[in-house]
Amino acid sequence: MTRAVSFALLMSLAAGAAAQPKYADPELKPKDRAHWSFVPPKRPDVPAFRNPKLPIRNPIDAFVRAKLVEKGIAPSPAADKLTLLRRVTLDLTGLPPTPAQVDAFLKEDAVDAYEKVVERLLASPHFGERWATHWLDVVRFAETNGYEIDSERPHAWRYRDYVVNAFNSDMPYDQFVREQIAGDEIAGKDAKTKPELLIATGLHRCGPAHLVSGNLDSEVLRQEVLTEMVNGVGSTFLGLTFACTRCHDHKFDPLSAGDYYRLQAFFANAKYADVDFATQAERDARKKQADDLTAKTAPLKKQIADLDAPVRAKLGKEKREKLEPKYKEALDTPAEKRTAEQKTLAAQSNTLIKVSWDEVLAAMPPDDLAKRVKLREQLHALEAQLPPPTPAAWAIENTGSAKTFVLRRGETSQKTLEVQPGLPRVLVSGETPAPKTRRELADWLTKADHPLTARVIVNRLWQHHFGRGIVNTPNDFGARGEKPTHPELLDWLACELVEKKWSLKHIHRLIVMSATYRQVATGDHGAKLDGDNKLLWKMSRRRLEAEAIRDSVLTVAGTLNRQVGGRSVKVPLEPEVYDLIFTEGEPDGLWPVTPDARQHTRRSVYLFNKRNVRHPMLEAFDQPDTLNTCAVRPVSTFAPQALILMNSPFVHSQAKAFAISLLNEGDTDKQLNALYRRAVGRLPNATDRRLATEFLKDQAATVRARLKAKLPVGIEASSLPSGADVAHARALADLCVVLFNTHEFVYIP
Repeated sequence: MTRAVSFALLMSLAAGAAAQPKYADPELKPKDRAHWSFVPPKRPDVPAFRNPKLPIRNPIDAFVRAKLVEKGIAPSPAADKLTLLRRVTLDLTGLPPTPAQVDAFLKEDAVDAYEKVVERLLASPHFGERWATHWLDVVRFAETNGYEIDSERPHAWRYRDYVVNAFNSDMPYDQFVREQIAGDEIAGKDAKTKPELLIATGLHRCGPAHLVSGNLDSEVLRQEVLTEMVNGVGSTFLGLTFACTRCHDHKFDPLSAGDYYRLQAFFANAKYADVDFATQAERDARKKQADDLTAKTAPLKKQIADLDAPVRAKLGKEKREKLEPKYKEALDTPAEKRTAEQKTLAAQSNTLIKVSWDEVLAAMPPDDLAKRVKLREQLHALEAQLPPPTPAAWAIENTGSAKTFVLRRGETSQKTLEVQPGLPRVLVSGETPAPKTRRELADWLTKADHPLTARVIVNRLWQHHFGRGIVNTPNDFGARGEKPTHPELLDWLACELVEKKWSLKHIHRLIVMSATYRQVATGDHGAKLDGDNKLLWKMSRRRLEAEAIRDSVLTVAGTLNRQVGGRSVKVPLEPEVYDLIFTEGEPDGLWPVTPDARQHTRRSVYLFNKRNVRHPMLEAFDQPDTLNTCAVRPVSTFAPQALILMNSPFVHSQAKAFAISLLNEGDTDKQLNALYRRAVGRLPNATDRRLATEFLKDQAATVRARLKAKLPVGIEASSLPSGADVAHARALADLCVVLFNTHEFVYIP
């Protein structure tokens, strides 16, 4: 082939390529729309189930038992009252029942005794805290940006409180969705007088954000923000793996890259915004407090600077003396008279002679260093008292008029077709007029006949009550997701939610009132036919989540601070965990512990949630990393979990508080009764009592030997009731640690 022919061929191919559209959506076929999750749910008939030995408490039981009959599996008997009370209390509030609540329920003979308990729990402020934790997993909520700097988000906690309050007040789910998608647009010009609507849009800011200094491509960073918004909406509300379509048409679902970027176009002009809604009085009060603290910290900062200055000057002089002559000459030349080369040399030499904080500390005389350490401690103690920022909504707002393009391979440098806001094609059929705003997107998501919104949320509720969803891939209702075990029940629940004005508490009530939920969690009669208990022939035992384990420890120890809402709490960190905090400066004062120690025993949902540094106990028990949406937490079993529950300072401090409170119960038998009733809801049986008594005797003897040798035992006589035996108290605290480590304590029965 000649060069001329080759060139002509290449030009012809290039011209043909240029004539083709840069991007076109793949054709949708009828079979694509036929997938069950893309078809609007219709209320199915409740199966006619008649068996006097197997009572049907509500339609849930009819659907579940119809499947069991079909497979030839008998349901399990009902759980006893104590098991049921612990189960539903832990499930709905994440806290164990108190002995008084146990006594009241066991003595209650009324037919509706259990129903009264359920209503009490649904009305508890702790209900919202429990279920907000599940929601925050899905939206990957954290109070820092992630990445290397992991800077803090001072107003993020208000979104967490918004979610808690929404669940507690039983905000209709359609309203909950609309406010989070488009609260700012709903509020309109009255936004600052309706801060809750702005705070709700914090949903779009929950993911990590690459907000760091440096020479970064602003367009790439903006695309990262938009990606977080689109992926969040796709997984949270639609239960679809939209993230797969950022770079290419979906390999399995009828979702295209065009669908992805049309959805992104709804957010094209949405920018992060902290919208101040403080009153002038609040601003003035904060300024006065801040000014007062500044007046106290200024002298400390000066004393520290005075200690640093001579050392820094000496080190700088030594470094300068070691420079090559050309660098010295450049520095000695006045800036305005330097040649181009000298300007370069001067800039380089400034880097070479820069003195870092660690060099200053290493060269400082020991006495001055000790004085400096104390000054820094005083400084950080004062800085920890700095008043919080005045109220502002951690929100988004529309700014500008950006265009949206389908990006080949998700690269901002490879723009193809410009697109306008639009809905996923497989989920609509000739919607007119086409929606243009986030508010219209929210209205579409909450249509009564939407194929996914109601199904996705009732499936999430079911999952957390039974350990697995009707669809066991809660964030993937697509072709590669698992098929529903009870498709008719899923549709019935979705329709029921909509018909009952989107009340989530109504769905919770139906679930926990059902005979299916009330079954025992023991037995194996259905294991051969349904080893995973997908058909719910018994109740599945579930381990408490990390937060609920910590909260349960605080509850039974009697130290739980039940305050609801407010700023997040920073509890003391172990040194090895503190060392993980990134800094380019001095590594002190990086984690200002909340000064009020009473706040340290708040519920875990209120602990400050830092992306790159997590509480060891919560991390060990599978708290998600918040980098990605978490629909189902893994349940791992490995050695550090036992080590933390046996050895962590938190567990031991709570065990001591628990033991000290038990000393007021009377003799050892009464103490053991109170210990077991508070920890696991029941009296110790004969074996429990014998083993516990032997343990207390042997452990107390060991402690007495240490006391005799004048060795520390970890508990002070001054902290005990008058006349209490220190050795017995220490042994009792150790027994409390043992109870915290039992299967019965950390599992929902």
